[in-house]
Amino acid sequence: MMSDHTFKILVTGPYAAGKTSLIQSVSQTEVISTDVVTSGDESAVKAHTTVAMDFGTYAIDDNDVRLLLFGTPGQPRFRFMTNILKGDVDIVAFVLDAEAPATHAPAGVELRSLLADLQVPAVIAVNRCDDLQAARRIARSLGAADSQPVVPCQLNDADSGREVVVEILVTLLTHVESNALVASGAGVA
Repeated sequence: MMSDHTFKILVTGPYAAGKTSLIQSVSQTEVISTDVVTSGDESAVKAHTTVAMDFGTYAIDDNDVRLLLFGTPGQPRFRFMTNILKGDVDIVAFVLDAEAPATHAPAGVELRSLLADLQVPAVIAVNRCDDLQAARRIARSLGAADSQPVVPCQLNDADSGREVVVEILVTLLTHVESNALVASGAGVA
């Protein structure tokens, strides 16, 4: 079992998908946010937008396991922050809005590129979706692998956000254990 571990989670995805909402719904500390008033065409979608990052934390087992949640901006002009924030990331939480299909094709390109670059596990959180099969169809249309966990969620609800965190923890545990087996030689045939 893991003990005294800190994991860096990159919370990323398209503009207005729910990245900030996820972090705000689960963070056990005050969220550090760089939200500003939205300008341009994006202001019709939402009033505020992240320009650098959102940061929150989640701890379990008397702080033996800590998750550091780094949320990226979604607007293309601020996406360079993803390259800055992705250093030393342990897992990606890719957030997608089921009700914004126009964002899905570019999100698929972003997801595949990011995961090819990072070589870490990912959890796909399909926001504004209550149906697991629909969420899986959306994730697969992005190019997500069948092995990547998919969580339908409503990220304005803390319980739903915690379901995403549970899947992140399970995925991290599985990844850490499989890497430990490989490192010990037990995974070698």
